Amino acid sequence: MMALSRPRSHFVVAALGVAMALLPACSSSLPKPPDGMIPTSEMIEVPYPPPPARVETIPEKKLAGQVWLDGQWEWDGKAWKWRDGAWTTPPPNAYFTPWTTKRRADGQLLFARAEWRDKAGRPLNVGDDGQICSAPAPAAAARQ
Repeated sequence: MMALSRPRSHFVVAALGVAMALLPACSSSLPKPPDGMIPTSEMIEVPYPPPPARVETIPEKKLAGQVWLDGQWEWDGKAWKWRDGAWTTPPPNAYFTPWTTKRRADGQLLFARAEWRDKAGRPLNVGDDGQICSAPAPAAAARQ
């Protein structure tokens, strides 16, 4: 067995020290929203999977109590659209489900969009401030 030369062993020790010092920076210290189950009824069929996630630079949090929501892909019925990550205030008594995909036994790809949900699993219409908004009017009612 060959012994390390003195200069090389110092380099290894120094590199190990730097790696150990940076280890806490790699841990996830971002406040995350409370999470929960995605109801099966929320899964929709999509023809192909989304592209890989994008790299994002996370800005400073603006308000105490905010949580970070990662950027995510959304299906608009024709193509995948990217929605940037953001700091947001969680609505009261709600949980967050990030977007997800899964395959049925027959191979069909299913997708569920990211949503804030009430305790029963129903999607909530939530503003960036965490306030629950009234549901948007149906398109037919809006045209009348």
